[in-house]
Amino acid sequence: MTGHIFGREREPKASGSGRKSKRGIVNMEYDLTARQKEILEKFTERVADISKSDWDSHYLTKWLYARNFDIVKAEEMLRASVKYREKMRIDHILEEYEVPEVLGKYLIGGMCGRDKEGLPIRIEPFGNLDMKGIMKSVKKTDLEKIAIRNCEQLLRECQYQSKVQDKRIDGYTLIFDMANFSRKMLWRPGLSVYIANAEILQNNYPEMQKRMFIINAPKVFPILWKLAQPIISENTKRKMKVLGKNYKEELLKYIDEDQLPVFLGGTMTGPNGDPLCSHKICHGGEVPESYYLDDSVASKTADRATISPGNDLKIECEIESPGSILSWNFKTEHKDIGFGITVKPEGSTKEKELIPVSRVDSQVLEQDGNIICEQAGKYYLIFDNSYSWAVAKTLYYEIDVYTDDDSSPAVEVTSS
Repeated sequence: MTGHIFGREREPKASGSGRKSKRGIVNMEYDLTARQKEILEKFTERVADISKSDWDSHYLTKWLYARNFDIVKAEEMLRASVKYREKMRIDHILEEYEVPEVLGKYLIGGMCGRDKEGLPIRIEPFGNLDMKGIMKSVKKTDLEKIAIRNCEQLLRECQYQSKVQDKRIDGYTLIFDMANFSRKMLWRPGLSVYIANAEILQNNYPEMQKRMFIINAPKVFPILWKLAQPIISENTKRKMKVLGKNYKEELLKYIDEDQLPVFLGGTMTGPNGDPLCSHKICHGGEVPESYYLDDSVASKTADRATISPGNDLKIECEIESPGSILSWNFKTEHKDIGFGITVKPEGSTKEKELIPVSRVDSQVLEQDGNIICEQAGKYYLIFDNSYSWAVAKTLYYEIDVYTDDDSSPAVEVTSS
């Protein structure tokens, strides 16, 4: 549930009066206790080396609040986010990332209207999402990047609304519509990807979601909640309201009728009286097979390997230049595989874990990614089938290393 989910704990309240900042925008600061202010002051000092010009006290408080004012955990979270933003080039994603056509046409959601506090509203018709069709049509990184891009668009909209409304707008309201949800959508690989992206957004956009309404919740909702609940912060849980089909009265407590589409009980329409406001909200639908990828990894250029039951495949890449980029792309036939990366730094005899080995649904979704090799040494990509005692796995993979001098890596394949 793209970085969105439930609620209740003691929450720092926003001051109702606010104050004018130098830019003329009302600065709605958190009403902190003396102890919290002391923690904020220390936190500001601890992250001064990575601080940016627009990181004011309100912004830093959000990171503390996301970790219940545990200064160590908040610092770890913020520093990890800074690295992640650099790795994914998030500051440039709106200009650089070209959204695949299939995502533009079939990935649900969009911004539509404002609530009574002036916050942008995002509406996601989750019951119309063909996650299996989407996953067969794009790479894993596309799903990650489009989720990030949506958040960056929301941030840009908040900045615009802050100027228009002359007050700080730094969050949004989410309406998560589960109408048309069917049991066939209880597909673990798809749900796993959706939940994993939600965790990424939660860790990089703290306190951005102000409230969430789950409407038309089906009888199987407790099953979905059981899957999602472990990764959702307590702060996020407190902001959720789960509603059935009689949701209109509750929505209208927070949203004026003219800011709510007709299909949700409001009066807003799109061009030609469209009750779905399809010009702003993608309503998904079944993805045509013409968009399905052609098993691009399983191509003539890919290497192929069969990993016997109870064994693993270890691919060694010799990295001579720190700062090199190690990238991978792989897919398996029929069954999943475990994947992870270790490194044996130059001059060391011990391997260090970089990415813990975990099972991935590579039979469904082509897996791709990259890391920056901060040290020279031997990097090992591990494809693990040790948990399977009866089924061999057919793996198709491509591995590349990019360096300043564009030299090719020394690659050695070993199995155990």
